[in-house]
Amino acid sequence: MSLREAFALVAGRWFGDVYPAREDRPLPDYDARSHALRRLAEFLSRLDFAVTGNVGEAPRAFQIPFESVHRGQPPDPRDLAFPSIAFIPSRGVHDGIRLGPARLVDETRDRYAPGTALLALGEYVEPFLVEAWGKSNPQRRALLAGVASALRLGQRSTALRLTLPRYYDLVASFSLVESQYVDDPDVIRGRMRGQLLVELRVPEVVLVDAASFRPRVTAVVQEARAPACDTTAEPL
Repeated sequence: MSLREAFALVAGRWFGDVYPAREDRPLPDYDARSHALRRLAEFLSRLDFAVTGNVGEAPRAFQIPFESVHRGQPPDPRDLAFPSIAFIPSRGVHDGIRLGPARLVDETRDRYAPGTALLALGEYVEPFLVEAWGKSNPQRRALLAGVASALRLGQRSTALRLTLPRYYDLVASFSLVESQYVDDPDVIRGRMRGQLLVELRVPEVVLVDAASFRPRVTAVVQEARAPACDTTAEPL
């Protein structure tokens, strides 16, 4: 069933329903959250972390490959290549526009495709865990300290603000809330982890068809004629 056929069951009009009718636009395959977490993973994979060496040695720099920044719970932490980072999800909130329906963003008309505009749905908010895994206590400490610092280095805000080029150049923000060093039985096996509680905020939009309203007025102009004189009328 096409999108248009499905929305035929909806009472009233829906955003994207234009005249004349166009080919159905597919529903998005990635949500705002997925775009935001991928961008955060790219950011963290470019950072140079510094781990303390032996006494008298300079700190050693290391990076985490993009493939080692997991955007979800790893299947088995025992198979992780250390160091690594994982984003542990939690319940998110879709904070919609409370007064009235969603709104079209007028300045985005025809920007991403002819005859389209972005429909602003609201904002997505989720507190999630950034879990850092290291094979030693200095490595774990370097990951937690480095990520916590990077999240608060922005000049405009205490939150990290990242542009999402794959998501209409919108901006996602990541705010550090809490942190914790976790010591569990895996410590003796050389698997040490810590957690940072981070709050994600990202706008939610969808690209819809939007036809511009172009009013047209047709006027018919006729030449005015003087009224004919009645020659049969009696003089006053």
